[in-house]
Amino acid sequence: MKFESPPREHGLERVRQLWTLWRNEPSDPGPFYSLMATEAAAQLDVEVGPLAGQRIADLGCGPGFYSRSLRDAGAEVVPIDNSLGELSLQGEPPPGFVLADASDLPFPDRSFDGVFCSNLLEHTPNSPDVLTEITRVLKTGGWGYLSWTNWYSPWGGHDIAPYHFLGVRVGPRVYQMLHGPPAKNVVGKTLWPVHIGQTLRLLERDDAIEVTRVEPRYWPQFRFIMRIPGLRELLSWNCVVYFRKR
Repeated sequence: MKFESPPREHGLERVRQLWTLWRNEPSDPGPFYSLMATEAAAQLDVEVGPLAGQRIADLGCGPGFYSRSLRDAGAEVVPIDNSLGELSLQGEPPPGFVLADASDLPFPDRSFDGVFCSNLLEHTPNSPDVLTEITRVLKTGGWGYLSWTNWYSPWGGHDIAPYHFLGVRVGPRVYQMLHGPPAKNVVGKTLWPVHIGQTLRLLERDDAIEVTRVEPRYWPQFRFIMRIPGLRELLSWNCVVYFRKR
């Protein structure tokens, strides 16, 4: 039986839906991430599926929204995070979780059919090492899904947005002077700038993988933006890269 997500909104209704869920995300993250997870699993089931029977690593899984949706699609999922606090944000950690650093994974080479990595890169100081580890643990022909909030997008600074446009040194200082310490994401401690152009260059220099598609996560129909350096850093909001292990 094919895995399917609920009907997807379009146009202005899509904008309203996402804006409402995203605005409420800090106090009630479940509805936003559940929608994103269900849509991602359904899309992957079409793109790289069927997911049923595939062994997938969910890097930076947090409380397991994506792990749950990928399992609903029939995949064998290994939820991975380096923080027990993040794993427990919604109660009990996801079943079968592994407490590990994504830049030093405790798995042999070619362990997974797919690696799903959503909104992790901006929360690690070692994003190139994470990319290397993803490639290493993928089987030949395996797929990778990489998504992150790029620094110059409207939400790139997370808690301190829009002050992040002032830079990594000045922005946090101005924010703290006006508003006090950020609630969660601290630049240089739990949040680091990650840029689309720089990340794509790292991936494209890796002969072991082939980038198959790059698009804005929430508005994939506008993927032409990703071909325009500079503009893509500002307008994509969240970048998605699909790739394959050669």
